[in-house]
This record gives sequence, structure tokens and C-alpha cells, in this order.
Amino acid sequence: MAKGICLCLCLLFASTLGFKYFQSKIPNGDSVPHPCKPNYLWHGVGHRNELGGGSRNPFGEDFDAAGKIWTQELCRKDSDGDGKTNGEELGDPNCVWRENAIPDKNAFSHPGVCEPYNSDLCRPKNTWVQCELESFKCDAINQPDVKNKTLRYPQTQVPNLETNYFCMTFELPNDGDYHLIATTPYIDNEYVMHHILLFGCEDSVTQETTPTQCGMGSDKCRTIIGAWAVGGNGECAHKDVGFRIGQKGFKFAMMQFHWNNPELRSDYKDSSGMTLYYTPNRRPNDAAIMMVGQDYLEIPPGKDRVEVDAKCSAKDTNMIFTGPVYITKAFNHMHYLGREEYIDQYRNGVKINTLTNEPDYSYDRPRFLEYETTIKIMPGDEIRTKCVFKSSSKSFTTFQGDATSDEMCFGFLTVHPITNVRVPWCVSWNDISLIQLYSNQVINGCDRTVFTNASHPEMVEIYRKIDQRCLPLSKCLEECKEVVKEIKLHPCMQGDIGESMKWFARLSRNVDVLTFYSKIESCDLEILREQMLNEMGRNTNGASQVLPHFFIVSLLIFMFF
Repeated sequence: MAKGICLCLCLLFASTLGFKYFQSKIPNGDSVPHPCKPNYLWHGVGHRNELGGGSRNPFGEDFDAAGKIWTQELCRKDSDGDGKTNGEELGDPNCVWRENAIPDKNAFSHPGVCEPYNSDLCRPKNTWVQCELESFKCDAINQPDVKNKTLRYPQTQVPNLETNYFCMTFELPNDGDYHLIATTPYIDNEYVMHHILLFGCEDSVTQETTPTQCGMGSDKCRTIIGAWAVGGNGECAHKDVGFRIGQKGFKFAMMQFHWNNPELRSDYKDSSGMTLYYTPNRRPNDAAIMMVGQDYLEIPPGKDRVEVDAKCSAKDTNMIFTGPVYITKAFNHMHYLGREEYIDQYRNGVKINTLTNEPDYSYDRPRFLEYETTIKIMPGDEIRTKCVFKSSSKSFTTFQGDATSDEMCFGFLTVHPITNVRVPWCVSWNDISLIQLYSNQVINGCDRTVFTNASHPEMVEIYRKIDQRCLPLSKCLEECKEVVKEIKLHPCMQGDIGESMKWFARLSRNVDVLTFYSKIESCDLEILREQMLNEMGRNTNGASQVLPHFFIVSLLIFMFF
């Protein structure tokens, strides 16, 4: 029996590897949109099964007949009979694409499924296409004591921007002491809905009774108690945990929407929401959802594999946990460039548990890993996250961001007891711990509270010099250059900590912060030029070895233009 199971798993994994391999043989093979599930991709482009494997669709049959390569004939063929060539549908209308090249355009439809999907022409051809999502299964919500309440936005105009975050506050049931044990999405407009997060709020929260533009959470609504993303059909809590709401728990919740509107349409409206299932028969433990991962991503274009690591260090877990916590569930989260994600637990430098292991990650098919035996995390343990991306179809660098066209590298862990969790997140920025940074810890000699305080005795003089000698968005003044060199020696301007301080300054809405950094950066290029010329001078052994004049001139032209 064990050998049979192993063989089946091997064959399944081989099939998965097979269709991913063939994705690179056609233009935009890893980003073909699903014909009847908005915001989904069809991963096994040549198969009737959208995930790959099994019988082939019309394009798959033609691809096989072409020798499993992209040819001029295959490109110009209309495999699905909808009046568009395979090349037009896959973003290679002129049939010039070659393997490992970047396609001229994005794929806009499926070459093996007749579209528009429900048109008179296509309906008879598409009887094999599955458009329904899997049904939600959670036996607990069928118990007689379980109540439910649906929270929905009023009908709201979706802005004609690609990425939109909106928040609205709701009052939770407060006629008793309850555990929230499950949630299901209520999706009104599937063309824009990307994800929903439900945050438990402090009692003192200011209620936003209409949808309002917002960021990721708020100061008084920080604990995630419910979540949904594209591909999910609901969340069912582990039998031993629930999220405390009501008289002795969260009395208010903030529901955050991420609307994704890449078409920039101005006629979209939405009234989505979430149904909450709760019971007075509380489980043994109060839970929270904790986020781990990497908050800085810079994924170069045209790469088959880009690995990104993040670490919630032993020092971090000592800061965020007051005692042991137990994980009952975990899931990974990346966007469409994501290919693999792993989260592991280390103790004293030795790996002791695998929390998630997803070598075939799919954004459209989130997997919620539930542990029958809970996993114990101690203060002082490390939680390491690795994300793997593929950017071979991209022609520009992809950064961390909220839009679907950006990327993410996060994991979400359901942990209990909530009383042992000081902060429900542990995220890195490159190699910098954001927990330590925001807790005003001294990192690599940098005390953020001192450096950012212009009135601090250690900083008064240098801030005064920057203010008097440098101009924002200006050419580099000679008197500015020397003071910039001085401040560049400060630990808060060095390495990853310096880059993180500058990165967050760019995102700041504080005019003084933006002005300060724009003054400093006015001389960056001039100082770099001096450093390079000095380095070249040190590398010459006498006048006879001085670099040719034309080389120096060419270098300076390259630097400035």
C-alpha cells in the first residue's frame, strides 16, 4: 500500500512538473486568464483540467501535433475556433516570439477555450469547461447552536485605479460571549474582488460606517480574525480554537477590501462581504492570525528562479511571545509570479518542524494546511520563510506591493492562546527586523528614535547644517556635499538599515521627512563620481598607468545620463 501511495504521489508530482515545463514553451504560458473565473489563471494551458494533466483541449492537441514547440503554423492557427489566432490570444500577434524571450503583449484570452465563453458561437464548444468553485465544507457550522451574521458593504463605486484598499467598521454580535468559528465570502463583483481581511478592533475604535480608503489595517484594528482571497471558499477554524467576539471579546471589526481593477473601469460597483459563523459553546482556546514573511521584494525581469528569504529571529519571537504558542493552521500568500513557498521552525539553529511546504504554489488555489497535532512555538525559536518567484515573462522589475501586478511573500499562521501574543506579526525588510525597528531597538548601531529627532542633542547640529546648506530637488551645492558626506557615516545611513530608513521615508506623507531626504540625495551622484574617480586613481601605479581620457569621459557620461 505504501509503495502504491508513493507511486501515485510521484506520478502526480511528475504531471505537475510536466505542465509547468511546457508553460515556458509558449508565450505567456504561465499567465493565461481563465475564461469564466475572473482573476483566475488557467495553469495547464493545453489541458481540459485547468491545473494540468489529463485529456487535452483543442490547443493542447495542436501543440502536441506541432512537436510541443511554438511554431509559425501553431501561432497562426485558431485552435478553439473563436476567430482569434493562438498568437493573438497568447500575446504574440506577429508570431515572432522565441523561447526565453519576453512576449510583445500579455495573454488576454485562452487559445483552447472558445471566447466569449457564453456566446452563441462558443457555448456548444465549451460544455467541458468547469466554472464552478468547490463547495465550502465545515461540519461545525451545521450544529444547532451556531448562529450566523453577514457583514456587507453598501453598494459602492469602485475607483478607476488598479489597486484600491477600502475599510469599513462593523459592530459584532454583543448579546453574548462567542467564538467565531468559520467565515465564508459573499462576493458581489468577482471582477474586482481580490481579498477580504477582517480585523478585530479595540473598543475605542472610531467607527467608519461607510467604506473609506485605507491602508493595511489600523492602529486600533490589528488582529486578523477572518480572511478570504481569490480561490478560497471559506475558513473553518480548528476544533480547539475560535476567535473571541462579543461581550468578552472583539465588539467591533474592520473589514478591509482589496479591489483589483486593472482595466481601470469607472462603471464597476461592489457590495461584497463576509458571513460570520459563531457559537456560545466556546472552544478551549482563543486564537489570532499571525503574519510572517518579507516586506521588501525586488524581483528582476526575465528570470526562471528568484529566491527570497525572511527570518523571524530568536530575538523577535522573544519580543512578540510572552509564552509558548500553538499553531493549528497555516497558509502561504504570494501573487502570480509565486512558484514555491516554505515556512520552517528552527530551535537553537536546528530545523525542528516544517510549517508549510508548497513546491507547486498557485495563487488561484490557496492551500490551508491544518495540523491535527498542534505545533508548539517557543519564545526564542526562529520562523524562516522562503519564497520562489519566476519572472521570465516580465520585462521590468517587480517590487513588493498591494497590486496583483506587484508581489508578496507572506505566511499566515493561526496561533493560540492570544494572551501569549504581544504583536500578531513578524516581518523582515531585507535582513532588518521590522519588529525591532518599530520597537525602537538599536540595530547595527542605529537608534531610529535619535536619528529621526531633529531636536535631539546628537542630531541638532547636523540637521541645522543640512537645512542651511542643502536645497531639495536641486543640483549638488559644494557646501552641501561635505555635510552629506558627514551624515552618510551615521549608522542609520549604512547598509540595509540605511536603505530601509530611506525606503520608508519615500512612503512617508511627512513633508519634513521627504524634504530632509531629498536634500541629502541631491549630492548622491556627485559623491559617487568622486568615489569612483578616487578608486580609479588608487588603482593606477603612476602617471604612465592613468586611464585613457576617453574612458573617464565615457564613464562620466554613463553615470549622468
